[in-house]
Amino acid sequence: MEHKDIHKTMGGSTNPLYLNIESFDDPNPQKVKVEITLPAGMLFNDDKDWQEIKTASGSIIQREWLLPADYGQNFDLLYLRADKGLRDGSYKIAIKLSGKDWEEHKLISFEHESDESNIITATDNIKEVVLDKSKFNWYIQSITLPVDNLGNKDDRIKAGTIYIKDTALESFRNRMTGDGATNWAAVFNHPAAHLLLEMRNPQQDIRILKFRAELVDKYTGEPAIGLCTASQSDNETEHGWAGQAGSDDASTAMISLDGKKSQSFILPLYVDYFRAVEGEYNLKVTVFGNGQEKIQEVPITIAKKRSMGLFAVGFSFCCLLLVCLTIGKLKKCIFNIGAKGAITIALFAAVAFGSIVVPTTLIGDLLHVVLGPFSGLVTGILNGVLLYLLVMSLLVIYRKPGIVALMFLLKWMLAGLMFGRFTPLGVLSYMVYIVVLESTLYLSGFYTKKELTAGYILLVSVLIGVADAFITMINLEQMMFFYRLYYADWYIGLYMLINGLLYSSIGSWLGYKVGTKLQQVMGE
Repeated sequence: MEHKDIHKTMGGSTNPLYLNIESFDDPNPQKVKVEITLPAGMLFNDDKDWQEIKTASGSIIQREWLLPADYGQNFDLLYLRADKGLRDGSYKIAIKLSGKDWEEHKLISFEHESDESNIITATDNIKEVVLDKSKFNWYIQSITLPVDNLGNKDDRIKAGTIYIKDTALESFRNRMTGDGATNWAAVFNHPAAHLLLEMRNPQQDIRILKFRAELVDKYTGEPAIGLCTASQSDNETEHGWAGQAGSDDASTAMISLDGKKSQSFILPLYVDYFRAVEGEYNLKVTVFGNGQEKIQEVPITIAKKRSMGLFAVGFSFCCLLLVCLTIGKLKKCIFNIGAKGAITIALFAAVAFGSIVVPTTLIGDLLHVVLGPFSGLVTGILNGVLLYLLVMSLLVIYRKPGIVALMFLLKWMLAGLMFGRFTPLGVLSYMVYIVVLESTLYLSGFYTKKELTAGYILLVSVLIGVADAFITMINLEQMMFFYRLYYADWYIGLYMLINGLLYSSIGSWLGYKVGTKLQQVMGE
């Protein structure tokens, strides 16, 4: 209702009349009569609580109210409509409030500007205009979901799909990300998604409407559980929904048409995570008010991206366990390469930290502002090409099992000490790198090959690229699981192809060339 001059009516549009009566300093309740006198040409939209009396000079609508004792407020919202025969000019609405031995009067002045094409001349046959409730002065233009709280559509998420939290592992997820115990009130009072409701209002009505969104079965049309309205969570009701808010199985809101011919609304959808079931539904959107109603259904999908996420987390924990069980072999590897080899690994790890971790940390956020979700394709040049150049160079110099593990562990420790990155997710990510790369090199026979030919290294480089693509998928799925970051399948595939296969393969091949030169220098 904001940004609108409510003392002016336009054409045949509907306008609200808000009446608020405040009573005080009376020890007893009292009955009062409210009379609103409308000028000729101003119509009243029927309301069961009000009675209308038509006169030659206009209409009188009236009702009785019981004012409470001491202090109270009685209020109501009525809708008035200008007849097409109402000419331009100034008009007044008279309001009379009468008690047992007193009266109060109020005059409301307004200006009317009619649509020139709808002006009725004196020669026209003027008939009483009756509001046809079967015809809509406003209607739903379109429904778009999901969008963010600013109404922007995320192209990474499939249209019509709502990804919801998997609350079964909510406490585990929070503790792994360092958030502590689960705040169920925050979980349930956060919208699962937003929808963009486009409304058309050709007659420029001004009114309050109610919005209701609910799930219906795609095949039977029967109401389905899943949506709800935000409410408070307290110690008595625990997690879930308090009062009647959760029993309605719908997300509700109130919207206000402000007289514009086209208007957009960004509305939240709340999900009862304990009762929602994955599947395909129709989202039934109902907009109604003052005897009028408009319904539109759009197909949606409720999804929980948990299967791959659980696999990724489970695989990461298996990698962590495997590294812990084989930690003794790393000690053996250090003895085999000697002090000179250990210093070389530490030097390569320091170079990787200084040339990869530091720039990525410092400029990563800036690139994200400029490039958005595609910033990783730029930083991936460091994490892909440069990282595997260093790894393969080191492997050419010291072709021993455990070299990759030692380098990644030192790199992780440097990053943790300098930037405080000792997080559970960071540990799992590095364990995946170690196990997958060491396994790939072992299965390809890299450690037992007598001579490294260019053709063989090309094959190993491609295998390392495939392994890194798998690592990229695991890490993205982990982020989606722990931080609820949802990525489209094409987005994950793009990162696997470019950051994983392409960058890592190129880096490994270049690393072989650099490692060969370094090997010659060390031999000399």
